[in-house]
Amino acid sequence: GLGDGWNVAMVGCEAVVLVAVAAGAAVVWVLHVMHASVGVDKPTAAQLQEEKHENHALFRHFPSLKHRLAWRELGTFPTPVHRASCSAISFHNSSGAPASTVNFWVKREDLSSAAYGGNKVRTLQHQLAVIEAK
Repeated sequence: GLGDGWNVAMVGCEAVVLVAVAAGAAVVWVLHVMHASVGVDKPTAAQLQEEKHENHALFRHFPSLKHRLAWRELGTFPTPVHRASCSAISFHNSSGAPASTVNFWVKREDLSSAAYGGNKVRTLQHQLAVIEAK
């Protein structure tokens, strides 16, 4: 168990946990590689005028960054979030009763582009804009 009365023994969900941890590590690695490869730059006047910055969550939450980070919209966003579940041997829900399934949400980044999906599109939005700005 995990202590404090939590008893989690999941079948089929181990992969979900591993993917979540790997995804977090991948994001950190991609940001590091992106910064090391092309760096960051301010957007050009054309980028500021042509792009719809409200389509990017980062700029919606931190509007001042749109004047500090070059960006081009390349994919189809936002991508949907789907609910999914997997079976579990023993998992206690919020009421303390044993649950037979674990529910979770999946962000469908694979739908960001018909030609190539995934986080590649989001990474290229910044990298190509930086190259253009330089």
